Amino acid sequence: MWAGLLLLHSGAAALNAQGRALEASYGAWRSDTLAVIWGIGLRSPLPGPLDYGLAFVHLDDRRSPLNRTQSGGEFSLGTDRARTGPYAVAAVGVAMKHDDGNFDAFWSAGGGFTLRVFPFLALGIEGRYRTEDQLVRGFWTLDPSDRRGWLVSARAALSWNGGPGTRGAERPSRRSIARAARRHGVARSDLAAQIVFTALDAMGTPYRWGGEESNGYDCSGLIQFAYRSHGVAVPRVSREQAASGTAIGLEIGRLAPGDILGFSVEGDRVTHVGLYVGDGRFIHSASGGVKLSSLADTDPDSLWWRRRWAAARRILD
Repeated sequence: MWAGLLLLHSGAAALNAQGRALEASYGAWRSDTLAVIWGIGLRSPLPGPLDYGLAFVHLDDRRSPLNRTQSGGEFSLGTDRARTGPYAVAAVGVAMKHDDGNFDAFWSAGGGFTLRVFPFLALGIEGRYRTEDQLVRGFWTLDPSDRRGWLVSARAALSWNGGPGTRGAERPSRRSIARAARRHGVARSDLAAQIVFTALDAMGTPYRWGGEESNGYDCSGLIQFAYRSHGVAVPRVSREQAASGTAIGLEIGRLAPGDILGFSVEGDRVTHVGLYVGDGRFIHSASGGVKLSSLADTDPDSLWWRRRWAAARRILD
């Protein structure tokens, strides 16, 4: 079981290594008795708003007459537990009981709330309805020891790779950004590099709807902040930003650092924007916070964005 879980996580992490986090939880489960459950594991994002987690979980129920203490593995899916705000989660797992060596299968579903206190640290509270059934020869079976009840837990997550949702190669230099802008005919190439660098300095800042300050940005707020910091006015709303300046063809080879990219995430109109950095990458504030993503079609995340790329505009012509 553990070999399969590790293989699954390694393969998925190789496809999408952005914004991974080490997560720990500690809580109480009220069924027929009150048991303590703690866990530790890794969490990684999936394309779009989803993420997945693999964890070792331990249930301590020595106060029960049956001493149903157990340890095992859990696989979970959530709606981006890295960003500040509410989320939903569901999980399944298998655990071995310490007293007799038999296995129990369990599943749970519920929701929680995350507060990102630093770019690298998030805290949260979570509630799930959890069920547990004994496994006999690989099949579910009802048993007097089967349990149902609510699990409430506190959670902490430590992110790396520059905070939630940071992706791609290492950060480019200001000089290399300016050179790339000049190659594409941007007269104010040094200004383009300064604007891009201002956005890069916000890497790992949490996503906040309507946000345009250092404690959180939404997608258009980040771009307006980067341009405004250097005296360039752009609209506040994503669809208006994606109609500003001069249209550029939807080819990566035509893009220059500082160009605004528009994405049709919901329907046909532009509902999300990013700032082109160079080398096929763009910076944006999405679920998980300010991060770098790619248009290179080399992994599920970049393919997801490439399929929804709908506009490219040059502001600094």
